[in-house]
Amino acid sequence: MIKEILLFIKWQWRKCEFWQRCYLVGAFFLGMAAFSPSPYNMYIAVVPVAMFFVSTFKWWMFDPMMESWRTYKKEKQNLFDTIKGD
Repeated sequence: MIKEILLFIKWQWRKCEFWQRCYLVGAFFLGMAAFSPSPYNMYIAVVPVAMFFVSTFKWWMFDPMMESWRTYKKEKQNLFDTIKGD
């Protein structure tokens, strides 16, 4: 039964998107920080904050940049095909 639950969790983890994984890892570390003793809770709390900034950077900067790159490559290929066809 426990093995089946672990296999389900592993299966579900692989289906998660990047932002969902960041949220789950951040929530786990935030929970750890809430119950950790004094100097360590601040160190542990850095992880969810970093996860927030990483996922925000990916959503705000990286994803649009990659979409623009794909559009650029497609337009470049179309232009090459147009020139080659003449």
